[in-house]
Amino acid sequence: MRILEVIPALNSGGAERFVVDLCNQMAKDGQEVTLLTMKDFSISNFGFYKDELSGDVRLLNMGLGKFGLSTFYKLYKTIRSMKCDVVHFHLTAMYFGFLAVFFDRKKKFIVTSHNQADKERDRAKFRFVVKKICLKLKLLQQVAISHQNAKSIREVFGVEPIRLIYNGRATTNITHQYDDVKNEIEQYKSHPATNVFTIIARCNPQKNIPRLVKCFNKLIEEGADVVLLVIGNGYDSPDILPFIKQANKNIHFLGQRHNVVDYLSCSDFFTLSSDYEGMPITLIEALACGCIPVGTPVSGFNDIIEDGRSGFVAEAINDEAYFRVLKRAINHKKNISTDSLKVMYRDNLSMECCAKKYEELFQSVL
Repeated sequence: MRILEVIPALNSGGAERFVVDLCNQMAKDGQEVTLLTMKDFSISNFGFYKDELSGDVRLLNMGLGKFGLSTFYKLYKTIRSMKCDVVHFHLTAMYFGFLAVFFDRKKKFIVTSHNQADKERDRAKFRFVVKKICLKLKLLQQVAISHQNAKSIREVFGVEPIRLIYNGRATTNITHQYDDVKNEIEQYKSHPATNVFTIIARCNPQKNIPRLVKCFNKLIEEGADVVLLVIGNGYDSPDILPFIKQANKNIHFLGQRHNVVDYLSCSDFFTLSSDYEGMPITLIEALACGCIPVGTPVSGFNDIIEDGRSGFVAEAINDEAYFRVLKRAINHKKNISTDSLKVMYRDNLSMECCAKKYEELFQSVL
């Protein structure tokens, strides 16, 4: 099959990480894969993951700066010129590519829903309407990434997802930086038994970083021997700086890292304080490393984590519930087998499993 994957950029986010892994695996499986990105790699960190793309995947970058009305036509022309069977959209690429969806009927169009449908509707009304029309007219078909995600698609868009496919993550090994990371983390700990929590997230509202800081501050003030490592970009924005200044000295903001597997492998817990998610790639990475997940009951966490057996899930999405689940995780850490987490990843959430399901889907629509 000739598959065209389309995403706005390759910056350090979960969807971007997923797309690179998916392209690499499908190319390894013998598919003809092209990855089309829209934003200029020289701007910001829009090319963060580009060097992790396999040489077997053809990479095209449109080199765009600020998006405008011309973006719709440029993307239409680019997709129209591509010799491919399936076009697979991610994030806002589908919105900017809707002209191709309407007028290039020689190709099949699929979009993966990386977030809850109600959040799409609430954050960008016009984009939501465009997508809903394409789905209703059956010009476009949507993949759900969790059961909660599928439910939101049915309720908000009024259509059934064509398939439910859990996200996957490529198998990754610790890097040559592992020993340095281990030594770095030891410096943060006050005692060999200090519990290390790690969060991997860009700083944006859905991750609710104020909740994260407030709850860990309270946890430490009450005497818990913990450190929190925050990996991701955007923590220098004016909106979040006041909360960062209030953070306890045991909360460390490390910025972006390519070698997150090293940090997860040296941590006891992976955590998310989010208000909503689709299916967090970072959660899958944590399971692959045997790092115990602790988080709010958002889509993805609820779908694959069984509270008390494969991680710890808060009772509700609020500060009090998140604080309680952090305490419970520390107190019942020994109940979780880290080896079982790795098996859970291998059998259900590897990119080999995920890519095979996408390939079967693409073949079925042709």
